[in-house]
This record gives sequence, C-alpha cells and structure tokens, in this order.
Amino acid sequence: MIVRVNKLSAVLLSALFFILGSVFFQAFGQDNIRVQGKITDVATGEPIAAVNVIDNGYVVAYSDIDGNYSCTVSRSAELIFYSGQYEELTVKVDNRQVINVQMQVLTIELNEAVVTASFSNTTVYVEPSDLQIVGDHFILKTSVRIPKKQFDLNSRFIFQPCLYNATLKDTTFFRPVVIDGENYHINQQRYFGFDGSKDKLADYVVTNELSQTDNIYAYKDSLYVAPTDLDHDYRSDCYIGINGLFRRENLLSGKADYTDTLVIAKGTVNPLRFLEYNIEPQTLTDTTLIPKPEMKLLMDAGVSKINFVLGKAKVDEKDAESVQNINSIKEKIQAILNNEFATLKSIEIVGYASPEGSYKQNLSLAKARTDLILKELASSLDPSIAKYVTLTSKSVVQPWSEVANMLRDEDPELAAYIDDLVYKYSDTHDKIIPHMRKHSKYRSYLLKEVLPSLRKVEYTLNYSEFRKLKDHEIWDRYRAKTEEISRYEYWRLIDTAPDSLSRYDLINESLEHYPNFTYVANDLAVQLIKQDSVNLEILKPSMRKGMKVPDEVTYNQALMALGARESKMADSLARRLPTNDASAYLKAITAALAGDYNAAYPQISARGGLNEVLLLLCLERNANALAKCNEMMTYPEYAQNAKFWYIHAVCANRTDDIFTAMMSLETALALDPSLEEIARLDSDAMDVIELIRPTEEPTDLE
Repeated sequence: MIVRVNKLSAVLLSALFFILGSVFFQAFGQDNIRVQGKITDVATGEPIAAVNVIDNGYVVAYSDIDGNYSCTVSRSAELIFYSGQYEELTVKVDNRQVINVQMQVLTIELNEAVVTASFSNTTVYVEPSDLQIVGDHFILKTSVRIPKKQFDLNSRFIFQPCLYNATLKDTTFFRPVVIDGENYHINQQRYFGFDGSKDKLADYVVTNELSQTDNIYAYKDSLYVAPTDLDHDYRSDCYIGINGLFRRENLLSGKADYTDTLVIAKGTVNPLRFLEYNIEPQTLTDTTLIPKPEMKLLMDAGVSKINFVLGKAKVDEKDAESVQNINSIKEKIQAILNNEFATLKSIEIVGYASPEGSYKQNLSLAKARTDLILKELASSLDPSIAKYVTLTSKSVVQPWSEVANMLRDEDPELAAYIDDLVYKYSDTHDKIIPHMRKHSKYRSYLLKEVLPSLRKVEYTLNYSEFRKLKDHEIWDRYRAKTEEISRYEYWRLIDTAPDSLSRYDLINESLEHYPNFTYVANDLAVQLIKQDSVNLEILKPSMRKGMKVPDEVTYNQALMALGARESKMADSLARRLPTNDASAYLKAITAALAGDYNAAYPQISARGGLNEVLLLLCLERNANALAKCNEMMTYPEYAQNAKFWYIHAVCANRTDDIFTAMMSLETALALDPSLEEIARLDSDAMDVIELIRPTEEPTDLE
C-alpha cells in the first residue's frame, strides 16, 4: 500500500529516516544500494525541483534546483516520484545506481490568470509649455484655449500634440483631444449619411461645455522614450484642426477645414541629468546558495599478483606476499560490499603461465589456477549479492617476446637471441621452445630466475562508487569535455581558476549551463557594476516567479536598471527591498529618477550637496534651491565645479534673476565648454544661453 505524505509529514519522516539510517544499514547494509539521478520534464527537458522520492512510505530524497536527487535504498526497491504538478511515477531500482526520470505535467483546467499593473508613481505636474523628463517618460502639460471665432456648434475641434526628435527626425504622437459641437454628429448624419462607427477619432472625444466665459481645456499626457534616446534634441509641436459642414470632401478625406501648427515646447526640463551617486553592489551572504558537493559515480579497478607452486594449481604458501594478496582481495571485496555508496559489478581473473614446456599444458595449468582463485573469491560472496556480480576468468601463456622484453636491459645478448627466434617463428611457442632449451643459459638462468616471475594471477574488481570529487578530478573531467559539469563542479572550477580571465570565462560558461546559478550570477553582476557595465539579463533567471530572491540580488538588479536608465524598473525593484540603512539611499535615488520626488527628498536632503538642489528644482521649490546654492558658494570645493555653476544659473533663471543666471552660466561654460550643448537643449537654460551666446542665425530644429 502506498502512503502519500503531506509536506510537513514528509519533512518529519525524512528526518526520521536519516536518523534511523545507520540502524537500517547495519541490519541490511549488503542489500542496500546508493541511487541517484536527474528528474526532468518530459516535454521541455527542464529540471524539476522539489520532487518527493518515496520508498516504502518514507520520503528518502528531494530533487534540488537542477532536478538532481540521491538516496540509499534496497536493491529491489520501488521508488515513487511525486510532485503536485506532475503525474506520479513508480520506478523499480533493480540494482541500478543511476536512474534518470522524466515526468509528465498533470492536465488541470486553470482559470485565466489576471496580471495586475505594476506600481505607478504619482504624476508630477510641470509648468505649461514645458517638456519634463520623468524617468523614461516625457510629460507634457499645457492649456488649450479654443478659438471661438473658428468654432461653432456644428464643428469638430482637433488638438494633436506630438513629440519631435530633432536628432533622429522622428515624430511620436501624444494623446489627441477631440471636442465636438452639440449638433456636429447630428448634422454629419443628416447631410452626409455619416456612419459614426467609422469615426477613427471617436475614442478621443472629450466632454467640454463651452460657454462664453470658459473655453480652456487643460491638457496633460506622457510618452515613453527609450533610455538610449533621452539625451536627444526634442521639442513638442501641436497640430490644430477644425472640421465644419461646408466642405464634404474634407470630411471624407479626413482633412480639416482649418489647420495650424504651433511649437508649444522647446527643449526639456530635466534637472536630474546632473544627479550623481555612487552605490556599491552587494555580495551574497547566504551561504546556503553555495552549491553543495554531490557524489559522483566513479569506476575503479585493483590489480594484484599471486605466485603458484611450480607446475601446480596451488598458491605458494611459502610466498607471504601471495598469501597476503589473496587476503587483500577478499578484504577489498568486503569493503566494497559494506560501502553503501559502492556496488560490485564484476570480478575478473587473468592467469598467466610462463612459456617453458608444452603450450597446451601451460594453458591448462593457467586455467586451473584462475578457476582456483575465482572459486576462492566467489565463496566469500553472499548468495543475495553473488547473483548481481559477473565472474569471469581468462588464461594466458606468456609469449617469448615478453621474455625478451624483460631481458632487454639486463642481458641484451640473450634478448637479441630470443628476438631472432620470435621473428623467425612468428612468436610461435612450440617452435621456439626446442631452440631455447639448447641455449647455455636456459636451465641455469632462465628456468630459475626469469620465467618464475611470469607465473602469476592478476585480478580486477570492477565496481562503481559514489564519492565526492577532488578538485584535480573536477579539472580532469572539465578538460576531457566528455561529461556534463555540475553546478558544484563549476563552483569549484571558478574558485580554483588559475587567473582572473579564466575565472571570468568559467563564470560565463557556468551561467550558460545554469542560468539561475544565483551565487555566480550575483558575483558577475557585482563585477560588472563596479566596472560601470550593464547587463540586465544576468540576474533575471535568479528572479523568476516562485523563486526566493535574496535581497542582494534584487539590490544589484536595481543598480543594473539604473545603469541602463530603466528608472521605473529600478524603482519597482528597490521598493521590494526592506527599508534599512543599506537600501535607504538606493530607494531614494530610484524614487527620484522615477519621478517620486517627495519620497526621495528626505534621504537625499540628509546628504546635502548638489543632489539636494536638484530635488528642490524637481519639486519646484526654486527659491529654496537658489538659497541652498548660495550657501554652497562659500564652500571651496564648488569654486571650480562647472556643474555647480550651471545648476546655480538654472536656480537663478527660475527665480527671474537673469543677471545672476547669465554670470553663473558664463562661469560654468568657462570651466566646461561642453555644457553649452546641454544648455541649448535645456528649457531651464536655453533662454539664458541665447542671451550670452546668441546663435548667428535662427536654428531650424527640423
């Protein structure tokens, strides 16, 4: 009977299982096997995390973020893989150590998801006929006075502002305003059979009760501008049109009976173009995000030599080394059987006979010796284990060419003699032996000293073992490029990289394989932020929905967004952070750049300096901004600061102190001539720059 456990029970049962694990092992150790594998989605191939692996009612493992799991269970166990989002799967172990599993998503009818809008900042009202940059939006606010002499109850008034990028020569339209006279639609239908459903401007018609004393429409709208285009040259134009009854062809063609074009805003208002801040990125402190070492399935083999009594299938008991080697083999086998992380696959015995005597007899003797050792080793296996172990033996008569190789350095003359025989008789044993027996050194030297060393038995134990890799083994696996490198292995490679360039390459490579490798991704983000480089994609996989996102990752992504001039994204991210000493200033900067000046002001004003003046200008507290600037004029560090004198000129201009504005702007341009280009695009300074450095000819922005 399968018992399905809930999450709490699973945790308790899992803990109990591991506590009692040593007791179970002592009782059933030889029947246990270490099993591990990877759990993936059958459709996508993506790893599945948090899958319960259940054995006999106990949760014995959970899959990690990469879908990996490992557990110790009976060789004949049936594992149940259970996750609430996937179909339950049962798999027999059957003495396998690696079991990879693919799971099928449950088919469930889901209600349609509703995505709510992200936080929107309070709109900042600007002075009429100005374009203000707030974050990544241009805000236009103006008032429209409808010319009564050109408007009656049977006409349509159209007001269409637009944003003109003079740098790219590109136009983007704000929201249009359409005001219809009381009888406009009635008369259109009466005289022209006009179908109102085809009116493309119907969605923009606003209610406006025009009277003799009230014919002003207050307008406000905003347009998104790509962060890369914020520094271009802009102005706002406005197209005005009036449609009446007296020109049917104009109505059908969409043309107005009366049109006009006005420039309602030149340049932009953006004091925060001079905002300066230096916020250090944060490294991760949660060590649980560091990958844990995992056990790897490794193959190994051992080789030993056993000497026998001359001419017999009997171990030479006078040879202590041979006796010790037999016992060592048995101990090795028992060690493997008692190791829950290892599984014995096969025992292979190879018996070697020396080439003296008859080849057939020697081969028979070698086989008898291998059978003897194999039987001896097999007797030490429990029957329940023996059925899983493959036993093989092989008999070999050493060729005379091997004898020649042994003598190459010690007796070159004898080695050369044997080489000639090997060449002449193609290393055929029975043809060479008669000639070897005639040699003067055959009995006195070869039989007594050389050939005995060729009589031996070699064994190989083929077994697999789960264990943690050493750093040099990880590097070997990485260089071989034959196996997938795990998250932990990449972590060790990065940590032991020989130089910074190799480390950087390994970081990028690890993120290609494991995009949500949070610790490594954050480390790379920290490096990039310190280099004033921006890549918003690095941390995104570590911030997926449903994941626990460390505050440091959110913090650094907000800094990345600031670097990319994605102010609203930066502000939205910063608002997710808990308010503390570490995040307060970041929250203030992101709020300011996103247009929430009131929220930003307390933190920024506490630090003072030019940033406080800029916030005061954004809040239109122009007199306070000028007073603060006048106070700062006494500080020596601002005497040669071109930006300070530029901002002082803006403050003076806003408070109608034109003479001071002209003097301060002259000082700013003397210290930094490049500021002239900004001044000619800045609505707060463009009139002042024209006074002190007038253009020779009128500038045609188009």
